[in-house]
Amino acid sequence: MIKDIMNANDSATPNCREMAVLKENFPSCFKADGSFDIERFKEFLSDKIAVTGEGYELKFLGKNYARLLASIDTTTVVVPDEEHNSKSENMNSENIYISGDNLDGLKHLLKSYSRQVKCIYIDPPYNTGTDGFVYNDQFNFTVEELSEKLSIREEQAQRILDLTKRGSASHSAWLMFMYHVFYWLGIYLRMMGLYLFLLMIMSKPILN
Repeated sequence: MIKDIMNANDSATPNCREMAVLKENFPSCFKADGSFDIERFKEFLSDKIAVTGEGYELKFLGKNYARLLASIDTTTVVVPDEEHNSKSENMNSENIYISGDNLDGLKHLLKSYSRQVKCIYIDPPYNTGTDGFVYNDQFNFTVEELSEKLSIREEQAQRILDLTKRGSASHSAWLMFMYHVFYWLGIYLRMMGLYLFLLMIMSKPILN
């Protein structure tokens, strides 16, 4: 099973999960060669919602890379802590505590808790430059592989890889880190669910 996931990850592209949802629900919007017919899709929506090409968007170096990471399945395995679980105070507990990488943990819980969570509380690193936050990941893409997957120039791919490997604390590195966390958290939250974020006081004027 792990080998199948690894093979699937090799062919993963940014937004491939979203494209799979579209293909399942709007198969007639895909051409014979597998490409997506956006004009046909607009026809489905035109009498239901206003289709516009304008709007706000946050852009940063590595955004498509973060989308790619969100599309890759975990190859880790959750192993129960039998000693902890067998203690009398824990035997009947309904809580789940996962120790490990945040993103891996979120992916493991998806099948059981998708659209089931009422409230999510998150205390992210602040990225003040003095709080110890640095971004690193375990993915070992080459410049050529990343350039092909993201359809970008090799110079751009190198800049992104530099961010992921040197322990960067830049804003772009922080946004890459946060993007795929929020992507997966959004899949868990109910339609009427609630997000709670812990932010620094200096962020309040910006949010206002």
